[in-house]
Amino acid sequence: MILGQVALWLNLLTIAALGLFVGILLVSAACLSASRHSLHLSASSRRLLLWSAVLLPWFAASTAAVILAFPKFLGGVASLAHWHHINAFNLYSWHGVFTIAFLSLAGFLVLQSFKRAHRHLAQLRLLMQLCERDKSDQSIIQAKGPQAFTSGLLRPQGFYTSGLRDQLTAEEFEVVRLHEEAHAQKFDPLKKLIFALFASFFPTRLGNYLNRQMALCMEQRADAYAHRQGWSETFIAQTLLKVTRISNGLQSKERSSAMVCYFALDQLDARIRYLLSDDKGRNLPPVVLAGLFVVLTGTCLVSVDALHHTVETLFSH
Repeated sequence: MILGQVALWLNLLTIAALGLFVGILLVSAACLSASRHSLHLSASSRRLLLWSAVLLPWFAASTAAVILAFPKFLGGVASLAHWHHINAFNLYSWHGVFTIAFLSLAGFLVLQSFKRAHRHLAQLRLLMQLCERDKSDQSIIQAKGPQAFTSGLLRPQGFYTSGLRDQLTAEEFEVVRLHEEAHAQKFDPLKKLIFALFASFFPTRLGNYLNRQMALCMEQRADAYAHRQGWSETFIAQTLLKVTRISNGLQSKERSSAMVCYFALDQLDARIRYLLSDDKGRNLPPVVLAGLFVVLTGTCLVSVDALHHTVETLFSH
């Protein structure tokens, strides 16, 4: 039996892990429901909603843990949700087993993320050895396969093959360059890594869906950046189609890292429809996210308390 401050922190971790489990279940159900309906949101709102989907369960679980550990925050309704023996922790109880299982899973997923980052950086070092700087200070790789992509975590940059540059006009190459510049300015490869880590706590199929949707939002934001620099959306769409046509699927076959942002790889049809559409979708009011956080925290609070009492009852009989 562990007592005192250490027990308090272990109980907080147990409560937070239970809350995270409940929160992920709730968000997963909401995402599955939303995927069957067209919300028709703007790219920026969808990106914000996706980040909220993977992060809100963590914030809600942490808030629920603090409230359950310190019931004075609940005032008169403290009797509805509380955690018995907050300053005592039995490592050999279901609390201990659940906490160890959660830490093992979290450690495994974080380790996998570090491995992906290490592999990405190793590939980047090889790219830096192969590329050359042209007159406009762009990183050019002498290769026939037409490709353009952004790579790097803390200092991302765009890379272009000579095979792509030689088959595009100066105007088309400028659109591609601006697109990759947007990825580099927003640190999209690093954000992809972080988002994928949080999405890995979700069921595999849903996590993959969330990653694809985030990749689409990043590509649409990069397309919008090129448009803000003065290029028409029609010309950007034409350039995107041309790069896809001349690549002949090379990019999808040779893709080696989910953290790399390719110019003409992710969800071509959706990007072109969004570029050519006059209606870019609604913006999501911030109050909606605040409401989701409150609802999710409250649900986690009640569910964790109910789950705790149910398991305690089962193990005591």
